[in-house]
Amino acid sequence: MLNRTRYRLADKVVDPAQCTILSGDNLLKVELRAMQVLLCLINHAGEPVSRDMLLDEVWSGGEVSDNAINRIIGILRNQLGDNAKSPNFIKTLPKVGYVLIASVTLVKEVTKHEKFATEVIAGAELDKVESKKQVFKRSLFATLYLHAGKTALLFTVLLSLLIFSVYQISHNSTIVNPQHVKTELKRLTYLDGQELSPMLSGDGKYLTFAKRELGDKNWRIGLMTLGSRKTHFLEDVFDSQSYPAFSPDGSRIAYLSFNLIGGCQINMVEVIDGQFGKISKITDCKRIIQSTSIVWHPSGKSIYYTDEDHQKTFLSERMLFSIDVTGANKKQLSQPYSIGSGDYSLSLSPNGRYLAVVRNVRWYQVQVMLLSLDTGNWQKLFTLDLALHTVAWSRDSKSLIYRGEGSHLMKYNIESEIHTQLTNILQPVFSPVSNMNGDIVALLGKLYDSEVWQLSTTSQLKKGVNDDSKQNDWFRLIASNGRDSRPAVSLDGRQLAFVSTRTGEPQIWLKLKDGTESQLTQFKDISFIRNVRFSADGSQILGRNSYQPFIYDLDTNKIMYIDIQGQHELYGVAWGPDDQTIMASFDILGRSSLRLVDIESGEVSDTLAEGVEFGLFSSSGQLYFTQRLKEGLWTLKKGEIKLIYEDFTVMLDMSWTIVDEYVYNLAYREGRIDIDRIDLNTGEPIMMKLVEGTRTQAIAVDREGVVYLGTYNESDTNIVKLEY
Repeated sequence: MLNRTRYRLADKVVDPAQCTILSGDNLLKVELRAMQVLLCLINHAGEPVSRDMLLDEVWSGGEVSDNAINRIIGILRNQLGDNAKSPNFIKTLPKVGYVLIASVTLVKEVTKHEKFATEVIAGAELDKVESKKQVFKRSLFATLYLHAGKTALLFTVLLSLLIFSVYQISHNSTIVNPQHVKTELKRLTYLDGQELSPMLSGDGKYLTFAKRELGDKNWRIGLMTLGSRKTHFLEDVFDSQSYPAFSPDGSRIAYLSFNLIGGCQINMVEVIDGQFGKISKITDCKRIIQSTSIVWHPSGKSIYYTDEDHQKTFLSERMLFSIDVTGANKKQLSQPYSIGSGDYSLSLSPNGRYLAVVRNVRWYQVQVMLLSLDTGNWQKLFTLDLALHTVAWSRDSKSLIYRGEGSHLMKYNIESEIHTQLTNILQPVFSPVSNMNGDIVALLGKLYDSEVWQLSTTSQLKKGVNDDSKQNDWFRLIASNGRDSRPAVSLDGRQLAFVSTRTGEPQIWLKLKDGTESQLTQFKDISFIRNVRFSADGSQILGRNSYQPFIYDLDTNKIMYIDIQGQHELYGVAWGPDDQTIMASFDILGRSSLRLVDIESGEVSDTLAEGVEFGLFSSSGQLYFTQRLKEGLWTLKKGEIKLIYEDFTVMLDMSWTIVDEYVYNLAYREGRIDIDRIDLNTGEPIMMKLVEGTRTQAIAVDREGVVYLGTYNESDTNIVKLEY
């Protein structure tokens, strides 16, 4: 793992390995680049640190703007509770740089409270992978730490330990003995912007990856010589290039090249002494596809890749193909899977005998499959309830490495079917990729940060007029060291619910008019939280934790889970026409439908509509929905489907909402996002353009017309190598 050295800055405890700052009762997560800058200041405590020193130590001599450095210093001051005008930690030296003026000591001993916060809450470094038994025991002792001295609670803990001991004895065959795992993360890149799809050459001398600056739409392929850290970028006639893959001998790289207007092909470029050479085309790919997965056959004469049916003009199921690098002998190796998006990610075992294939089988659920290249037989390995980017192979071709829940890397042994944890730091580690020798690189950081913004009450939408000025009175309402997203507001505007990862895993939080923010849920098993919406009276919150719908009662502070009867593939929930039902979106073998579900019994009613994507009820009990194969906003009148508004497409579950007789929708047009308000009685639209570059995926509106947006921005990522 990363170095475990910790520092005490005045009353703060800084843990670079966990990217955290412990301040009193608050454990704050710090973005990776900011922690690197703080570590540089710590290493030179009391000494001036110039811009050039920061560039050399943090960015390894790369280029970075003054604004980027100023932003990071601002983040550090905010996390440390510092003030630029009267600093206690970081002082600005005009025309020189910065100096850390706080006292710095190495942490040799920590208090009981600090030990609890940094190890029990944040997660200690793993020299051993924790089994379920250890996790259970640690959670018990965490409770004991917090409430030491309380006799009744101590008795409860001891009783729980006794029960656990009985459980261990009675379930001895299922307990997994902890395995000793020593995993180090070696940072390979220090560039600003986002890196994606990294891969090492077979000899370990070169690193290839896709890169873009924050805010850019186009990706470029980089080639870094690790010895000198010199990087070259590929020049290609198309707009974007990504998903590079080294040939077995390292002399070529196959990659995806595409235009934003639809052109797409898989190319091959020669690699000569750490520089790019001649480019040649291997094959065309579907015009509207902008992602793939490429691996080379061990012979170096052909590649495996994912693509869609070119005859279909819409996005369809992905399949596995092979083709010679000359463009000849194209073969389809997998069949289209009718549920989900199909086979989309590949990884070749170092012994060259197997392909690991990630198959999307339904919303946010994947199956990891194994294809034997010797026999052509497929084998299902395991299923995950999350969106998985990649899988990688261990050197002995006996295990797979993947990103698990909590953004830790996991190891799955194919023979024993045992999952063990490899990493345990607060910074997400994801998208592991292995080369022909089983050398693994992965991404460190997070692709996106998210916040909640509010539009002032003087919005043009409330006034009922079009706004084409692109200049609106927005302000940041909710932001933290985690991701804050998916706002939902009560109709009276007094309560705002949102999803936040500020304490680690996503949970539902509540913000009141007086500014108070509090955590509502304590979910243990979480993959994702969706469909968050208030009831009409504001006393309850409906949501979905993975595939489990729930209702949180704000009066009792209790959660009721809705156990839907029957075998249904649930992918969405919304409030029903009354307080006794919810509406559920189901997908059965690719056929979608809306049905009512009784909250108490979980019984499912007859189908309301088929072929739908999203649906909501208005306050008058009228159903409105979108269809999968047709644009437009639709409704049911006397059992017949009627079109309300034609130019209407819903992007995500919370990118639209209905308030009284108006529907609000985030509409994607010409590379920007507009807010549309449509009168459900007349079909008359009102449009407001957002500030250029605004990225948003959720909207909430109260009865007074106040608008809240869940916004997101790209974040820096770096590439690390796993030493395991």
